[in-house]
Amino acid sequence: MFDLILVLRLNLKFGIPDYVFVVIVESIAQMTNRLKWMPMLVLSSKLCPSGIEGTFFALLMSIDNVGLLSSSWGGGLVLHVLKITRTKFDNIWLAILIRNILRLTPLCMLFLVPRVDPNSFILLPKENVDPKVDAIDTSETKDVELMSLVHSVD
Repeated sequence: MFDLILVLRLNLKFGIPDYVFVVIVESIAQMTNRLKWMPMLVLSSKLCPSGIEGTFFALLMSIDNVGLLSSSWGGGLVLHVLKITRTKFDNIWLAILIRNILRLTPLCMLFLVPRVDPNSFILLPKENVDPKVDAIDTSETKDVELMSLVHSVD
């Protein structure tokens, strides 16, 4: 909501000049952008087999870039619908409010995150549906670790 405060000039009512307010807001934004990647990097380190960390990180970066590209296109569409141009800023406050509300929408998707122990296996072995076939001996599969397909990185 900091951008909305700046556009509505509420920062001047608090006695904070525009320059100082923008520097503070950008510092907070940079710190937040760095921190938002921490859970994704921790999750990727748990899921990624040894030897393909670079490929997995490149995949994450490409997904982030596609998200940034689509958000800038969507932002352009919102500006067009609200008739905001280079010289006409009458509805800019509404565009900022829409953006801030859309930033909170991923919180509505938290129910999709499974509630499991973080140390448990992600993929469990399938149970055998045919009773005639011998059951899988789970004592041998308890300590299974993922192996790299790449033996040498030379």
